[in-house]
Amino acid sequence: MAKDHGNWMDMALSLARAVEGSGNTPVASIVVRDGIEIGRGTNEVTTKRNPILHAEIVAIQDACRRTGSATLEGAVLYSTMEPCPMCAWAITCAGVKQVVLGARHADLKRTDMGAYAFDTFMITTGQDVALVSGIRTTECVELRREWSARTGRVV
Repeated sequence: MAKDHGNWMDMALSLARAVEGSGNTPVASIVVRDGIEIGRGTNEVTTKRNPILHAEIVAIQDACRRTGSATLEGAVLYSTMEPCPMCAWAITCAGVKQVVLGARHADLKRTDMGAYAFDTFMITTGQDVALVSGIRTTECVELRREWSARTGRVV
């Protein structure tokens, strides 16, 4: 599966770019199990006026709907941006045991997240979720920086 990380992140980046003009933050997530996409989502906070509709939440909801299950054991979640604490907890509640990241908050030097990091949050809360980072980081950071420069928004 490791050799496919770049391909799945490319798909997530394409999805994020496709919704960039929607008014939402250009973040996308894809849930994969056994090499097959079972869920996908983009940030829908602005268009649906719902603060919890982050890309990871939308992708988890889609995967649960498609599989007919509230748990996603054996699944890997790919995200173009490091999940916030809300999304991190949703990931654990769904039983996802591996997360693959593009950009991290530290890569963007975001100050609004304080010292938060997904892996630290997992350790602090006693969760066992493997993290792979550094997958298409440059592209994910560039997408977010270009969007922020154009819109004046951070989140």
